[in-house]
Amino acid sequence: MSWQMLLLWLVIMTLPKPAPCEDDDTVSIGGRFHHETSFGDDGLKGENAVFGERVPLYKEYEGAKKTKLSLIARDKSRTDEIIERRRSTRVFSGQTLGLDYLARVLLSGNGVTHSKGAYEMRSAPSAGALYPIDIYVIAYRVDSLEKGLYHFQVQDSSLALIKAGDFNEDIYRACNNQKTVGFSPATLILTARFDRSTIKYADRGYRYCYMESGAIAENVHIQAEALGLGTVIVGAFNDDAVSGLLDVDGVSEAPTIIMPLGWPR
Repeated sequence: MSWQMLLLWLVIMTLPKPAPCEDDDTVSIGGRFHHETSFGDDGLKGENAVFGERVPLYKEYEGAKKTKLSLIARDKSRTDEIIERRRSTRVFSGQTLGLDYLARVLLSGNGVTHSKGAYEMRSAPSAGALYPIDIYVIAYRVDSLEKGLYHFQVQDSSLALIKAGDFNEDIYRACNNQKTVGFSPATLILTARFDRSTIKYADRGYRYCYMESGAIAENVHIQAEALGLGTVIVGAFNDDAVSGLLDVDGVSEAPTIIMPLGWPR
């Protein structure tokens, strides 16, 4: 291959993928699902969304033999206490967030914990140790951090400044003006780079990306509670607006979860 052809190939590979269309038969079932369950400026993109039927909160098997569960002694590591205390925080104080607190949350959420052969394993489980989830941080009132949008660099436990500025208003509007978002000293945005998973698992990799996002979010929640901080998992947002804020295409990389982080009021 000539260097001209190689250069052309590299340019093509770095071009953003077009957003999938409902009548595009080349889009895989996983990509179509993600597209049609995304929100744009006009709401849900899918035209055939089914809302299902109301089901009971608790599932029961009438007449089944039951064994009552008894609890062992409370965990000395405070795990029981932290889980019982966990709440969704939707209102934050004006107190600045220490960089060391943010670091602890990020490392607990998806930081490297140990090595296993050639793999660097992280705090959240990942199918095939492929780790398709990235974390972005909007820093608004964080000690020693310029206001701006950052990317959590797992490989060296650092924050890379993508662009400077105040983005609290942007994320507030992107989350449909929810007063939970845009008023905290920091906001975490989880994204999935789907190809990292689908390259091995095909479209089932979409499932694994969603599972991993949830595992990371729960790690963040538990560590925040342990530190006295507050957070909440936000899933209602304008996918296009958040992708635009992050400068990702919303197809090969797309936002999955947003978590404001700070001191509860």
